Amino acid sequence: MPIYRKSLVILLTSLGTFVLLLSTAHAAEKTDKKTSSWSGSAELGASVSTGNSRTSNVNGKLQLEYESGPWSHRFKLSSLQASEDGNSTANRTVGELSTHYDLNPRNYAFDTLRASHDAFSGYSYQAAIAAGLGHKLWVSDRGGLSVEAGPGYRRSKLMDGPAENNLIGLAKGDFSYKISETATFEQTLLVLGGAANTELESVSGLSVNLTKTMALKVAYTVQHNTNVPADKKKTDTFTSVNLVYAFGDN
Repeated sequence: MPIYRKSLVILLTSLGTFVLLLSTAHAAEKTDKKTSSWSGSAELGASVSTGNSRTSNVNGKLQLEYESGPWSHRFKLSSLQASEDGNSTANRTVGELSTHYDLNPRNYAFDTLRASHDAFSGYSYQAAIAAGLGHKLWVSDRGGLSVEAGPGYRRSKLMDGPAENNLIGLAKGDFSYKISETATFEQTLLVLGGAANTELESVSGLSVNLTKTMALKVAYTVQHNTNVPADKKKTDTFTSVNLVYAFGDN
């Protein structure tokens, strides 16, 4: 329990920082609406079955973003909870706070704070901070492709082991493509590599707009750790079908 609280504190601190940022941003928007904007989205999906077996699955995501001139700040929080016949089968929470500063139309500097808790991965928590440079390979009205990389630091703890501190390297790619006026495909690949463990997360998603603010999104997530306890699998996958509500200036 104390280990989980440490991870939760990191997530709540990140969210508190972002809320404070939004409060400041709201005041700034009154004086410069042309260069400042904020937006966000909330996703929720759930399924329940009863009878010979009882299963439940709930997953949710929250994303907030604020842009002001060359600066952009983004907060993400996602959670997956599942159970079967009263026994938990999935319990994962991930939080991420990142800042970008545009150096020119194609290049930017970034820093990222990320923390995760997964009761079934073999890790009590993994928390990392990294900074580096990013480049927009493709920018279009139909989508975009960007890559970023840089050094970082990670603190992690296996369920039955001591906490470890390691230097890591971060590599990330983001791709989006507007298939039609209502459908968009998105792909994100994140790698956090270090001597003790390499984390890889791939998220593929297809969203279809139902209204101006509501959409239906199907996503496939792959999470991989190279170093896990002997009784754990290195790769987890998850498919979700969520309703998405978009809000803000966009």
